[in-house]
Amino acid sequence: MTRFHDLFVGLVAIVLGCLLIGGAILQNPTLMSLSKSRLLTDSLGKTATRVVIATIGVACVALGLLIASGWRIYW
Repeated sequence: MTRFHDLFVGLVAIVLGCLLIGGAILQNPTLMSLSKSRLLTDSLGKTATRVVIATIGVACVALGLLIASGWRIYW
């Protein structure tokens, strides 16, 4: 992959992670009404669901930064 691809994929991951974090903080009705979010809310509670979603968002941002910087796993 080229440097442009790394930047594009990294930026998409960062944007999605920021959207997840923002949606969890602001309790976005659209995000909280998704089927998986409702399932988590029913089993864990609203606060724990928001923490889980925000944690996934932080992980997406971290992976996006790693990808955008050119980091790769060499198998």
